[in-house]
Amino acid sequence: MHSKKINKNFISILWMFGFILNITIMALCIRELSHKYSSFEIQNFRNIFSILILVFIFLVKKNTKLKSYQLKNNFIRNIFHFIGQSCWTWGLTVLPLALVFSLEFTMPIWASIIALLFLKEKINLNKILFLVLGLIGTFTILLPDTNNINFYNIIVLISAISYAFAHNFTKKLTETDSILSILFFMSVIQLPLSFIGSLTIGKLNFLILEDLPLIIVLTATSLLAHLSLSSALKKSDASIILPIDYIRLPLIALVGWYYYDEVMTYNIIVGSSLIIIGTIFFLRKDFKEK
Repeated sequence: MHSKKINKNFISILWMFGFILNITIMALCIRELSHKYSSFEIQNFRNIFSILILVFIFLVKKNTKLKSYQLKNNFIRNIFHFIGQSCWTWGLTVLPLALVFSLEFTMPIWASIIALLFLKEKINLNKILFLVLGLIGTFTILLPDTNNINFYNIIVLISAISYAFAHNFTKKLTETDSILSILFFMSVIQLPLSFIGSLTIGKLNFLILEDLPLIIVLTATSLLAHLSLSSALKKSDASIILPIDYIRLPLIALVGWYYYDEVMTYNIIVGSSLIIIGTIFFLRKDFKEK
């Protein structure tokens, strides 16, 4: 029994490495495509090709379901996810990659606050310490060498808060809907939203033949990232999975330095370290107690 649990944890760790690799490649694809396309256009491409890929899987693979048993929650989840995705995608085009990922890591903080305020989850000492340390870390990241908070940083922070709302609805959806169904409805619901966004800012370019390979890689890594994370969480507790995700930060910092000459600031290092320590020592302990 013990060896079976170790084996499950090992497989979930492999899934997490798959998630980290895919989300990193996805971020690079967005950065490269942003030279020619807006963040809404990039989402258009990803949504269209995601639908095509998922429908193909549905037709080829037996016993797959695209049905949703929670349409209302799907819509609410995807409104928040679209806001988060739009802000995150745009952030990758204007900010250093490491800074975007650092601000994204504040998501557990907002998820905990949302759970306390709206889901009436009980507060305990672990959560209080985690939130205090996490908020100090967030404040440190947001205030680099100046005394004002950058507008771009706020946009990415909104993405983390939106993802936190979406995360709570995703957990509800997984009780009845398959991962394939959640991904399909995510693309179907968000496609008209990204289309409207493209029209609003006056950019709607579908001359993509030259960039088609990069768009396909973006779509594939996006779907694989969702699949990897969902599979990892399905096999192991969040207390094991959450700390592994933080490997993303040094990895994306290295990639940003190598490809784009980006510098990792002390504020990002200190602020992110506080959030990581809070998650590993306090939130992880809270998961274990559950």
